[in-house]
Amino acid sequence: MEILGFVDVPLHVLLTLAAAVLIYIHGTWNFKYFKKQGIPGPTPYPVLGCAFSPFFFHKFKEWNRKYGNVYGIFMGRKPAYVISDLDILKEVFVKSFNTFRNRMKLSFVPFPLNLGVFFLDDEHWRRVRSIITPSFSSGKLRKMCAAINDCSRTLTTNFSKAIGKKEGVFPKEYFGAYTMDVISRTAFGIKVDSQNDFSNAFVSNAKEFFRQSKPRRLLPMIARSCPPLAKVIEKFGVGILPDRTTRFFQANILEMIKQRQNDSKENREQRIDFLQLLVDAEITDDSFKQENGHTTNGQTSGKHTVRRLTTDEIVAQGILFFAAGYETTASTLTFASHGLAMNPDTQEKTYNEIKEMLGNEEPNYDNIGKLKYLDNVITETLRLYPPVVALSRRASENIQIKGLTIYEGQTVFMPTFALQRDPKLFKDPDSFKPERHEEKSNPLSFLAFGYGPRICIGMRLALVEAKIALVHVLRAVKFERAPDTQV
Repeated sequence: MEILGFVDVPLHVLLTLAAAVLIYIHGTWNFKYFKKQGIPGPTPYPVLGCAFSPFFFHKFKEWNRKYGNVYGIFMGRKPAYVISDLDILKEVFVKSFNTFRNRMKLSFVPFPLNLGVFFLDDEHWRRVRSIITPSFSSGKLRKMCAAINDCSRTLTTNFSKAIGKKEGVFPKEYFGAYTMDVISRTAFGIKVDSQNDFSNAFVSNAKEFFRQSKPRRLLPMIARSCPPLAKVIEKFGVGILPDRTTRFFQANILEMIKQRQNDSKENREQRIDFLQLLVDAEITDDSFKQENGHTTNGQTSGKHTVRRLTTDEIVAQGILFFAAGYETTASTLTFASHGLAMNPDTQEKTYNEIKEMLGNEEPNYDNIGKLKYLDNVITETLRLYPPVVALSRRASENIQIKGLTIYEGQTVFMPTFALQRDPKLFKDPDSFKPERHEEKSNPLSFLAFGYGPRICIGMRLALVEAKIALVHVLRAVKFERAPDTQV
């Protein structure tokens, strides 16, 4: 084909160029959204926006320093806010919670995990959250301490054996096995000796949750940059978790539910684990459909509120509890051991407090409350190394906060990691200083567990689990920096 009678260009080249121009226009057409409002932010890439990598959340600290407490980014072509202004965050988390009650919509979450309380919206979330909240009451946590102490003794024995070998250790391996044992006992009432049996099926499958292949890491980017393609991929059953792992937990939890249903009333009353509490709040699928309606993959219509859980919902909470509780607490304990090894004076002070306040007394839900400095050590660990580097909320209607207009459907990110290392909020923010928490600070400057009505539901269990473990371990061993320990 001739252009202006001068150059003969093949038709397929012209079509390719035309397609590229159209994709570029389509992928950048609203990129002036924030500039028009005078809101700063990083320059987005065509189609991808600012989410140009699966780990783009780690850029928030750099962007916070460069653009301030309020700036705009693009998730694909969709504009979103990143906010660390504490006044606005109070509005988002608490005062206007009804507008920001839902998290960012996530794609590729497989059934039945998509029925987990973390992923639910609106009334469906309220119903499930209200039913499972009593599972983490003070009374239930007190009863779980015996199992946690049992797991902690095994952890301490294993650390003590490592001392005899006079070799360095990778604390994550020890703490990961410990949290696996605690979750198995407190969630499902089963003994899984993952601290000694590394080939256990529960252990290997739980670890698969966090071993995402490179193709799976690209799925969130596809969802952000090309939602129609994401929907097509989802229809083929592709998700962020391996199908084999999801099926393993689904089958095992269903079998456990069946066993619990056939248990005598006396046996059921003796069980104090998370699963039993959920089974006690179960309702058959047929009556649930009759009262509450049903949509695809177990999602409810929400026309009527039912104070019960379906079997699918029980399975979902079980999988979520396992996935969320394993990695987060294990990482926190690992970073705490690193902080203590790198700061011997802090470790000595922590040990002395345990010795003075508890003596040889077994730690439990009530007496660990005396350990104020240990609490500061864990808080400081979570400040420096929050398990979740950013939180999200999604507006359900248009709203104005401090002159900022947030439209229905827009996502607001709270950059936890960046906020908790902000020098304006924390003096010498990159240093490990538990003493800083002896002074009162704005509670919104610490978001390791979130804030407001959607705060992490397992927070108290995680803290009890971490404190009891450290009491046992620090009584027996001392963490020291190895020659190759990274700063």
